[in-house]
Parts: sequence; structure tokens; C-alpha cells
Amino acid sequence: MSSHISYSKLEKTYTPDFRHKISTARNTNDVYNAFCYTVASMFNEITDTKKFRESDIDFYPERNCHYELGVNLKCEPSVVECLHTSDLGRILDDMAQTATNRHTHLMKHPERTNSKIMRH
Repeated sequence: MSSHISYSKLEKTYTPDFRHKISTARNTNDVYNAFCYTVASMFNEITDTKKFRESDIDFYPERNCHYELGVNLKCEPSVVECLHTSDLGRILDDMAQTATNRHTHLMKHPERTNSKIMRH
């Protein structure tokens, strides 16, 4: 029987900063960057390396699965194992949904975002 690993501590570490970056995003590129940067940072912490970058993750708010891991992540055995034996997939799905919701809001109301930018 395989053991199930939980990354809830990791989630609690990254969630506040991630939510702040998402909520203060001024455009869809900011949302994309916040999501990809946070996920790359999480994988770097999990694997205890510094080899993953934002470019190793793609964010697709229009798809059912809102993100896709790049070749570097898919080929890393420790990453593949983490995704199959832990709650990391759920954590990434939740983060992607949060980013997608903000992305959708920014797409629907660009005039609000532009007016906020002008005030700052």
C-alpha cells in the first residue's frame, strides 16, 4: 500500500503571498506570472533545487485543466512521484482556479483595472 504525502504546510506557506499577488494583479500577464512563479518556487522547494523557472509552467485559463507542466518538470522523477503520491495536484488545481478567476475578472472589466492604474 502506497503512502500519501501531504503538502499542506507548503500550501500554507505559499498561499498568502500568491493570493496577494493575484488580487493586486493589474493585468492578465501579472496573473500568469504570479501563478507560474509560485508553482516553480514550490517545485524548487519540494525537490530542494533551484533548477525550475516560470517558463517550465504554462497557464491556460481557457482550458479545463488550467495549467500544464513543461518538459523539465514532467521528466523529473521526484516531481512525477509527488504528483502521484500526494495532494500536490489538488493544491495546483486550487491555485490555478484562483488565478483563472482573477484572469476572467480582469478580462471582463478592463476599465476598472485601467482606472486603478491611473490613480496610482
